[in-house]
Formats: sequence, structure tokens, C-alpha cells
Amino acid sequence: MAKVKIQGHSSGTGILTVTAPNTSTDRTITLPDATGTLLNSDGDGSSLTGVGGDLSFGGDTFGADKTIGSNDTYSLSFETDGTERLQLHSDGRGLSQFTAKAWCKWNANTTSSNVTYGHNVSSVSYVSAGHWRVNYTNNLTYNYSAQITCEDNGGRNTTFRVGEFELSYCGVYITNMSQSGAVANIACFTAFGE
Repeated sequence: MAKVKIQGHSSGTGILTVTAPNTSTDRTITLPDATGTLLNSDGDGSSLTGVGGDLSFGGDTFGADKTIGSNDTYSLSFETDGTERLQLHSDGRGLSQFTAKAWCKWNANTTSSNVTYGHNVSSVSYVSAGHWRVNYTNNLTYNYSAQITCEDNGGRNTTFRVGEFELSYCGVYITNMSQSGAVANIACFTAFGE
């Protein structure tokens, strides 16, 4: 049978007191089968070996895919120099100054909303000939920029621009010089901001 030994420090003079909590339930504390230092609940781990520094998995190379995260609805944040640089939300959005707040791709040669690919875009609404509205799933702030590009249909001198920078949507305009209305098989929208 293994034994538990409590040993005093040869030069210390303080008294170490182990105090039971206020509980009526039996508890079992299982010690790890290893040599090391236990971390207090109010400690920061700075004195422990293998804690802090560069993040690594299994040495110098990954060797396989790794997962960092949790199964709850909290966000995961990354900081450098005490400043948050990237926040990953449970709905899949990555919020930072360098990630797109919203993007989508759709067929602008029709009056129906048909987003084929996108992120943080609930739909693209047809407003009128050449006028569309990109609707956000999660509102943006007013401090964002938006861009639109498109593939014209048959070289009809298609022009495009953005407008109506709203919290819940952004208006886009796709027209051509040859005929009225929008003539673009593929339209792509991207928004960056705070």
C-alpha cells in the first residue's frame, strides 16, 4: 500500500495548516503519480515548469490535428502585449481588425435572394433594378468598410458600388451601360471593420 508523507522544510519556521472545508460530504483528493508542484487556486502558475511561454503540442512538430476550445457558448480570445487581437465566438465568427465581419457571393442576374456562400450574411434582398441589400446575421458597427466586385454577363460594361452603410445591412448597386437593371452572374461582397 502506498503511503502519504507530510515533510516539513528544514529551514522554514512557519506552520502549514491543512483545513477541512465546511461540508458534510465525503471527499477524496487523488494525487498525481508524478513529481511536481501543486498550484494554488490563487496562483498564476509562473513558478511551474512547462507552463507559459510558447504554445506547443508534442514537441517541435504537431504530427496531427489539434483542437483548442471548449463545449460551451463562451468566446475564446487571443491577446498579445495585454491587448485582445482576436476573439472567436461560439457561432463561428472571428472578430478582429484583420478578419472580415461579413462576406457573401450570390447571383445578381435574378430578383431572388440566392446566397451561395457567405459568413454573417442572413440574406441578400432584391430592392429594385440594380439595387440589392446585403443583410447581416449579426449587426455591424458604423465603423466598417465594404467592397463589392462582380462578373458581368456578356461584357456589358457593368458598374458596381456600395452605399447605405447601416448596422443591419449594406446597400449595393450593380448596373450596366447597355441596358437597365443588374447584369452580373456572380457578385461578391466583403465588409471589414470594428
